[in-house]
Order: sequence, then C-alpha cells, then structure tokens
Amino acid sequence: MADLLLSPLCHEVGHELYEMELETRNVLLEQLNSNPRFNQHNHQRIKTLAHFLLAYIKPQLKSGKNSVRTIAQAQRWTALAYIDPEAAARDLALQLTQLSLAQKTEWVRMSKLAETLAAPLREAEFKPLLTYLEGMRDLARGHEQGAASKFDQLPTHHNRLLVAGVTLPIPEFEESVWTINTVKVPPPSLHPLEFERAELIQQPRFMGSGSQWLINRGRGQAEVFYEQLGENTVLEMVQIPGGEFHMGSPKKEGNYREQPQHLVNVAPFLLSRFPVTQAQWGAIARTDKVMIDLPPAPSHFPGENLPVEGVTWFEAIEFCERLQLQTGRPYRLPSEAEWEYACRAGTATPFHFGETISPKVATYDSTEKYRFGPKGKSSKQTTEVGFHQAANGFGLEDLHGNVWEWCADHWYENYIDAPVDGTPRTTNSRASHRVIRGGSWLDSPNVCRSGYRYGVPPENRILTIGFRVALSLNNTKIN
Repeated sequence: MADLLLSPLCHEVGHELYEMELETRNVLLEQLNSNPRFNQHNHQRIKTLAHFLLAYIKPQLKSGKNSVRTIAQAQRWTALAYIDPEAAARDLALQLTQLSLAQKTEWVRMSKLAETLAAPLREAEFKPLLTYLEGMRDLARGHEQGAASKFDQLPTHHNRLLVAGVTLPIPEFEESVWTINTVKVPPPSLHPLEFERAELIQQPRFMGSGSQWLINRGRGQAEVFYEQLGENTVLEMVQIPGGEFHMGSPKKEGNYREQPQHLVNVAPFLLSRFPVTQAQWGAIARTDKVMIDLPPAPSHFPGENLPVEGVTWFEAIEFCERLQLQTGRPYRLPSEAEWEYACRAGTATPFHFGETISPKVATYDSTEKYRFGPKGKSSKQTTEVGFHQAANGFGLEDLHGNVWEWCADHWYENYIDAPVDGTPRTTNSRASHRVIRGGSWLDSPNVCRSGYRYGVPPENRILTIGFRVALSLNNTKIN
C-alpha cells in the first residue's frame, strides 16, 4: 500500500488523504468489475471499499481547512455513489441548488467532480443530472450554444429538472442574458386537527364468563397541512414529531425479518393522513408525465374515496414526482422506518390499537383472530379511507389493513446493518424487491401488525397494494 501511495499514481491532498487521477481510478475499478478472479464477488468488494472510504474520510469532513473538507466531500460522494447512487445524486443536486450562475468556477468544479461519479450514476439512471452539469459547465465557460444543446436534451417540466426528489431550475436566455427563474413556493400552513382515536381494552364479562374486548375511544389533536390537488380534491398531510423508537418486533411476536430490534432516530416529517385515494390519484395522473405514464384508473375496486390500489412501486414514485412538480414541494414515499415510527405513534404493542385488532377498527380478514382478540367476517374489498374513525396517537388512519403501502426502501431479509437515522435502505439494483407495510383487506391480522414487513417486485400490480406520501421538514419551511 505504501508503494502505491508514494508512486506517481497518487498525490497527497490532506493529512493521510490521497487522490488518484480519474482515468487511472476508472481503469482500476473496471478491472475489478471484469477480472474473472473477482467476478463472483466484484460488486461486494466495491461496496466494501466504498464503506471503508466513507468511514475513513468522516473525520476529514470536519477539518478546519476548507480545501481538505472540499476534497473529503468529493471522496464521500464518490464512495456513496457505489453504495447508494440515489442518495449521492440527491446530495449532489441539493448542493447545486445553492449555487448561483455567477459562481462559474464552482460549476466547473462540480462538473469535474460528477465525472468521477458518472459510471454508477449512469447505471442508476441519473444521466440527466450528468447532462445538466455538462450544460452548466459549458455555460460557465461561455459556450452558450453547447449549453443550450445540453439543456434541450433534458426531460424538463415547466423548465425544471427533477433529480432524486430535488428540483433543479434550467437557465433561460432572456434579452441576451442567461437567468435562472426560481419558483417561489409558499410554505405549508399548519392547521389544528381534531380526530377520534381508538384503543382496544380487554375487560371481564359480566358474571365472570370470560372476557371481552372493548373499544376505548377518545379525542386527539395534531397539526395538518392541506395540499390542494384540484378544485374538489385535497391531500391532508399530518405533522409527525421526531423522536426515537425501537424498530422491529421482539422474538416472541415477530419473525427473523423483523429482527434484530434496534433504536432508530426519526426526524420530524409530514405524512398523508390516509392512503392516497382514487380521487387524489386521478388528479395527479392527469398532469404532465415526468418519466412514465400513469394509468388513470388502476384500481380493481372503484370509488373516489377508496384507496388507490393496483399501482406499481415505479408508478407510486412517478405520482410523487408529478406531485412535486405541481406543488414545488419534495413529496416522496416514506422510508419503512418512518412508516413504522408513524404507525406505532409511541406504542410498543403489535398494533397501535394495543395487544390485538378488531374488525370494528380496521379492514382485514377477521375470520382469523390475533391471540385472544375478536373474530369477524372475511373482508371482500377495501373500505373508504377513514371509515372506521380509529386514528392512532398521531392522527393517522388505515395503517393496519385496507391496503399494503409501498415504502422507499429496497428489500433486505432482516435489520442487520440497517440505518439508524430513519433514512431508506437501498441497493443499486433497479430490480430489487421493495418493502411493503401494513397488510391489507385480504390478509390475516398477524400480517397487519406494526412491525410486519415484506418485499415484492417493484413492477407488481396487485389489488392489495397502495401507498401514502411523505414530505421532509428539513428543507420545508412551515407557517
């Protein structure tokens, strides 16, 4: 190793921090990918190297020298691109939103940096980000015709490019001057929300003949933001306070997929009060396409206030991106950590209702009972969102049953090495199964537990799967 670092292939850019020429580094990575000796484990080797680099440069990100921090950040993005290309693209795009057209040197530097990330970003279908940076580099260097040509290649909407949930404005040539017209979005205005919450309590029967489950109903309060989607269609976004919780299930309750239980810290965010309805879906499906077409009426069970179902994971992502372009707010799918945290709402029981579940508070196959809970009839289809008026402590409804809900995460068999900050866990494979949560009208109560998780192919179109949307608060001002 010392011979390599002291050779002409590397040069020192900070304390114990070295840089290699881009062409040399790419050749070595290509060799690692194609060499038969490493072919069986090449991807894992690259991921291992990337994880090591992320850990190694972490102290350098806090350096007192700006030059060292800049190099370390570049190395971080390089490593991240091979582990989680979407996160790398998002971080890079967020950094670009902070630049003005006047910062020409910085645009050129960022474009040069993107060249080191080109292979994994292109493989993960983030080529538009690379093209955008090439156009900005040409513009910074005065090559206006080349810049215009690059911008014309981009899949823009209302002169904006959407990259990993971040909106990048496209420069416009007006009166012989290039300008960026940023879209000013009014901050969400929160309103008080009163709701009815429900808890299942076991109580002895009269004269001591066994016990029965009673529904203890009470009033709760939260704050909600109303996003207008059309003349008569509104999306209710409930504010979820940040906090810590134990994600997963204890061994006596769940299976290996829900273990090991681990402490996760979740930042505050907004989550839709109900699963996305067919009316809400229709309002957004009619808007301009971002990447793929959306079926106007995909659901097997029609009804404006029924949850939309029969949508793929990719279509749920397209919905979020169209919603972002319409509103200017970075809507997305929740991570599965956010979903479980929001579902539990401070509880540690199998359901936010308590130790069991009842057909009087949720839509599921109640011909089976959970532990000593009540039984009922088999559900034949979905029910209107909010039908049971049985919210959890945060004011959210329909989290247990009705429809499964897509999450942002790619599927992993268990929680070993899972993130502890509430962010989604992903791979760099488009074909990876995606996480679904909550169970559905067709499922047994065990499957509808707060901690239950499952993974299905992202292109699956099933009449039991829908979704709800989330909105981060770290980049969103609140009134």
